[in-house]
Amino acid sequence: MEANNDLRYDALNSINQMEKGAANINGTLLVYIKTSSVRSYLLKIKYDPDENKIVSDTVKTFENSSNSDPEFLKDVVKYAQTEYPAETYGLILWSHATSWAPPTSAIIKTKSFGRDTGKEIDIIDLKNALPNNLEFIIFDACSMGGVEVLYEFKDKAKYIIASPAETIAESFPYQKITPYLFQGSAQLKDVAKAYYDYYNAYTDDRQSATVVLVKASELVQLATEMKAIMLKTKLYGNKFISDNIQRLDFTTNFPVANYDFGDFLNHNFANNDLTSIYAQLDKTILYKAATANFLGTPIKTFSGLTCYIPYQGDVNLTYYKKLQWYSNSGFYIPFDK
Repeated sequence: MEANNDLRYDALNSINQMEKGAANINGTLLVYIKTSSVRSYLLKIKYDPDENKIVSDTVKTFENSSNSDPEFLKDVVKYAQTEYPAETYGLILWSHATSWAPPTSAIIKTKSFGRDTGKEIDIIDLKNALPNNLEFIIFDACSMGGVEVLYEFKDKAKYIIASPAETIAESFPYQKITPYLFQGSAQLKDVAKAYYDYYNAYTDDRQSATVVLVKASELVQLATEMKAIMLKTKLYGNKFISDNIQRLDFTTNFPVANYDFGDFLNHNFANNDLTSIYAQLDKTILYKAATANFLGTPIKTFSGLTCYIPYQGDVNLTYYKKLQWYSNSGFYIPFDK
């Protein structure tokens, strides 16, 4: 939990919710939390129904780590797995996030995960900091349900849960999902559904949620199917259509546009070319859900994933080319001779 930012109180609330949901979990729930620039803590969550106080044990204190340092994150995860060995491991990444947004560009100064006094972690550095022995990754962070992000992390975990759009600061309903985290991968659908149900039950603008559960190994074939379509239909210099495609970024000045992946396909390719990729989407996506609106804006189309639509002269294109999805899905064809 990278909460050395405006989310610190939401982070503490999430920990209280975890304690409330940890009555009979079959395993160990550890939380690394940073809420200040001085020190951070590794907590071992223990059951407590009182939502007004945190009673979990502090098992390690870390002194003044560098802000959003991927190597430090790597060390924390390694320490946790060494000191608390288990048959399987899952990881939740909780903080601000901005999809795959590049470290710097002419128009933006941001990175994609874990805002800590203004500094964040580059998405590729974040990937490289993680072990590859995870059963699941859950992104409790905005806009990490894009094909570009998911493809980067496909070798790190068997399953990934993320939101294609932004997430409300209230976060996942940990009082509900904590037991599911210890009941095997079959229960991950219940985690995603609990997230959707929690926000869909609101009757005001908090009725805003998108969520997807993907089987990471199927992302490889999804990229293969995408490349086959690109090779068949696109040439160097072709332009992608982006007008009138469902956007799933709802925050003003969000650094990179997030388009619904299915709507992108429908606007840019003939229907008879999409049969195989839609069949593969069904294998890749194990659960998806979206509220009717997000912060008052209608969600008319929702395929479960988002994508970026690059263009010639795009200030983000140089960084976008570093992402594995760009190379493996054939998105390079209109841009590289």
